[in-house]
Amino acid sequence: MKNIPATGTTTDDRSHSQQQSADLSIGFIGFSALSTPNGWKTMNTFSNITGRRQYNSLPHQLYTNQMMVGSINEAKEAIRHKVDAIICQGSEAGGHGLRRELGSSTMALASQVSKMTSIPVLAAGGIVNGKHLASALCVCDGASMGTRFWASKESTGNPKLQQELIKDNSCDDVVRTTMFDQIQNKLSSIMWPHPYHSVGALRNQTSLEWEGKTAQELQNAIDKTELLDEYKSAQKASDPRVVCILSGEGVGEIDHIEGAYDVTLRIEKEAIDSINRLQTLCN
Repeated sequence: MKNIPATGTTTDDRSHSQQQSADLSIGFIGFSALSTPNGWKTMNTFSNITGRRQYNSLPHQLYTNQMMVGSINEAKEAIRHKVDAIICQGSEAGGHGLRRELGSSTMALASQVSKMTSIPVLAAGGIVNGKHLASALCVCDGASMGTRFWASKESTGNPKLQQELIKDNSCDDVVRTTMFDQIQNKLSSIMWPHPYHSVGALRNQTSLEWEGKTAQELQNAIDKTELLDEYKSAQKASDPRVVCILSGEGVGEIDHIEGAYDVTLRIEKEAIDSINRLQTLCN
């Protein structure tokens, strides 16, 4: 197995900003792998560093450069830049990523990228438990999980929206759509650019209303109706019927909010049990 640094900071080549003249624009998200039964020792940081010279001046021991990719072409760029690890985000993932028609499924992408390089490759998208981790280990070096830890006590996300993750959901209740970003880009100073203006989110009244309609139809509603004001009011009220609730397709196997430490230990045990079970089938 390839060697993956245990702790550090994840960098994502999908910068939130649209800076035309920048050589490099990276979002830094801080985290720590130091976990205890009382919770994680965390760093809550998010900032953008623009310019390759500034990026290279950072002491490397303070971070690991893990590039998230959604396609083979993006993986080739990550390999060319000699990153520390490549996170292959499939279209099953929650949160921002490539538009569905431009991306690939998690396991197919991770498996193919793993054959292309000796750089550690992690699978992301729809992975929430130890069985999923064991599956990922069959094609690459590990997994990166978002939705599973969004549904944890340590998450800094909106607690009202977080509760929607543990309701009676299934993979059918998740949609990858550009609709939410088309609305939210009008309300935020930080816009998600093409082709990453696409999110995996729980279906709700808003997604159902605009599913199957064109971007131009939505734009007409944004320009000519009270849609933006209504959406802004729903954001303030944390109304799950209206606002975007980021979620991957694995959400149907999450049934309660618990500490990240306990989640991690259970995932590890489930993965080991699954691997041992496979070994008995081969004997």
